[in-house]
Amino acid sequence: MKKEALWVFVVVWGVACFCGSHGCQEQERVALLVLNTTLDLTYSEYTGGSYFNCCSWRYVECNPATGRVTKLMLSHLRYYRFGSKTWYLNASLLLPFEELKSLDLSSNSIGGWIAPKEPNLLSSKLSKLEVLDLSDNSLDNSILSVLSTIPSLRRLLLISNNLSGTLHLHGDFSNLKELDISYNAIDVAATAKGIKNLSHLENLHLDGVHLKHAGTVVRALGALSSLRILSLQSNTIEGSITTQDFHNFSKLGTAHLG
Repeated sequence: MKKEALWVFVVVWGVACFCGSHGCQEQERVALLVLNTTLDLTYSEYTGGSYFNCCSWRYVECNPATGRVTKLMLSHLRYYRFGSKTWYLNASLLLPFEELKSLDLSSNSIGGWIAPKEPNLLSSKLSKLEVLDLSDNSLDNSILSVLSTIPSLRRLLLISNNLSGTLHLHGDFSNLKELDISYNAIDVAATAKGIKNLSHLENLHLDGVHLKHAGTVVRALGALSSLRILSLQSNTIEGSITTQDFHNFSKLGTAHLG
């Protein structure tokens, strides 16, 4: 009986993998067609010749067993055609991807997200999204209120955008483990206080910023109890940083300064 049960399991698993690898969810395929049109990709650029199997399309990765999209690699696509001309992404286009774990939309001249009118849609539909790369776009501080509705985020990259002043990351950002807000015109001292509640944050990048009152900033970041890696490279630094400033870091293993 055990051998028969094992054989049935192998057959069922094989059929699932076979079906999943030869197709994809229709709603996800349609959403990808619309999204790719928004990014101004030609048919051959994203399908690779296979219209029905979106799991075989360029920039797309799927779970081979279920056929659900798990990763979208859409960086540097719209920028090549339109340069720095900004546009707004309708976040509703992402709602069908309920198994999505990683999304890369870097370097696409995105000026902002148009969030769904229903406030809980992003959190319910994108409940498995862990990695989001929005680097090298034109996003301002308003993007934070949209992203704060996605509590599953673990890694958030907002390098080289139009973030400025004080950033407040509260509420549903509490599960973040990695945050990179380098090369933005932010008030680092005030932002350090605004992110002190990110108790799970392990990796923080603040490169390429104007670092005033450096010692005070480092001491404020000591409130991040899980921090293991801190990068403050390529900064304009005012004030001194001493070993005593790192006194409150209980888990810090690596600090990049300069």
